[in-house]
Amino acid sequence: MLRSVLVGVMLLLFGAAVTTTAQQADPNANALRPPTAAAPVAVPRSTQYALTSKINGQAYRIMVSTPFTFDPATAYPVLYVLDGNVFFGTVSEAAHFLSFTKDIAPAIVVAIGYETDDLNQWVRRRRLDLTPTPSPKPSDAGPAGGGDAFLRVIEEEVKPLIRSRYKIDDSKQMLFGMSFGGLAALRGMFRTPNAFSTYIIASPSIWWDNKAVLADEAAFSKRVQSGELQLNLILTSARDEQYHGDDPKLLAAAQSGSRMVDNTSELAARLALLNPGKLTVARVIFDDEIHNSVPAAAISRGLRLALPQK
Repeated sequence: MLRSVLVGVMLLLFGAAVTTTAQQADPNANALRPPTAAAPVAVPRSTQYALTSKINGQAYRIMVSTPFTFDPATAYPVLYVLDGNVFFGTVSEAAHFLSFTKDIAPAIVVAIGYETDDLNQWVRRRRLDLTPTPSPKPSDAGPAGGGDAFLRVIEEEVKPLIRSRYKIDDSKQMLFGMSFGGLAALRGMFRTPNAFSTYIIASPSIWWDNKAVLADEAAFSKRVQSGELQLNLILTSARDEQYHGDDPKLLAAAQSGSRMVDNTSELAARLALLNPGKLTVARVIFDDEIHNSVPAAAISRGLRLALPQK
């Protein structure tokens, strides 16, 4: 009996020695083993809420993330992000890492998206919510022109939801929108500028409906010149969103088309002259980027300009 016990102990010790030796030879041995179960990856310190709007009857997914050093007793700036389905993770990680490294001030990120993971549904929904007017082209498929109602959803329903759950700094409310999201942000800035103190507008689709969004520019400009407003505006583009080469045919086509870069540059130039002490305008064009590759760069630069570390 004693001998059997001793043999068993020796086998256990030998097995442990072999395992230790194998791990020393290959420290990643355990890491290489397939996981016993898979689990979804979550954005750290994040929460999502379901909201069905009483304004337009649409359902939304409101995604919220907080800084590494989040303190419930502290009032934080809030960055509202349009197209939350595709930008929530990017903006959250950029904002919180840059605040962790003391490159920007910490802020709460609130992304407004839809209750779906199907990007085809996202495309359809965003076209309705982010355009200010119906499409002038009968051939265009899908609804459009719900932008004004959507901006009310943000102001009258999303913001109160966030205020009811987090302590925020009302003087530092920011809005980020890209492409159609940039168009919606521009519409909001022109019509209800005091809704946010900073607008980060990336590659705005000013071309929509023959530049209908610019119809409100004159009234907005008068308010800026009168000193009524105090705003920060960041306008970004990707240089390759519009052709600027030497081919006369391509240049002509670019000038008669969406003019993604020139429209934004011309707008920035006009607004920058209005009242620099009341409306600060930063214009950034990213070289070697295209429309669909530039969002991360626009987000990073926008965060650094909007949330300077004191």
